[in-house]
Amino acid sequence: MRARLVSVLLAAGLAVLAPAGAPAHDHEHMSHDQMSHDHAMPMEAAKPLSGTSIYNLEEQWTDQDGNVVTLASLRGAPVVMAMAYTSCKDICPMIVANMMAIEDKAKESSVNNVRFALFSLDPEVDTPERLKAYARERGLDPVHWTLFHGDDKAVRALAAVLGVRYRRDAGGGFDHSAIISLVDADGNIVFQQPDAQVNAADVVKKIAALGKPATH
Repeated sequence: MRARLVSVLLAAGLAVLAPAGAPAHDHEHMSHDQMSHDHAMPMEAAKPLSGTSIYNLEEQWTDQDGNVVTLASLRGAPVVMAMAYTSCKDICPMIVANMMAIEDKAKESSVNNVRFALFSLDPEVDTPERLKAYARERGLDPVHWTLFHGDDKAVRALAAVLGVRYRRDAGGGFDHSAIISLVDADGNIVFQQPDAQVNAADVVKKIAALGKPATH
């Protein structure tokens, strides 16, 4: 998988950002040559992703508000993420509860530069509308939480990178790993808890150690 991520990065090339333009009222006092020189200034290159960043994955997801995005839409701040599904009655509620405990501890510690992402393992049932209803039922703050629906390919790709093993069970649900992951602002995995017993305070310390959100 690491080789695949590296090849994706090489194929994608470096993203670039245009420099901020001058305020509109300043243009009235600029000559044509000055404006042409401004427009000819070289663009600043954005920081490239590492070869192991999960944000190299190009599969599309749809969030609970119907926006079609890639994982790179999360870039810019640490993210606590997990894979689960809304009809799960055993381990998934515990995963979400642990993520909410991390959120509460982060607020208590004034650690605000963190987002939370939940990716559904069940593309057939967990439509964006269902995910939005689930978020309301659980009291997940839409300012900090994003829930994602993806097709089978997207789910498989992310599960492989996060080390989440899953399969359909006899009851129509899923047997799956319970893993909560923390990635940094550029999508590099910095911590994983391979069961549902998470020490929220320890995770918040790791988030705080990552510093302020990156700007791009």
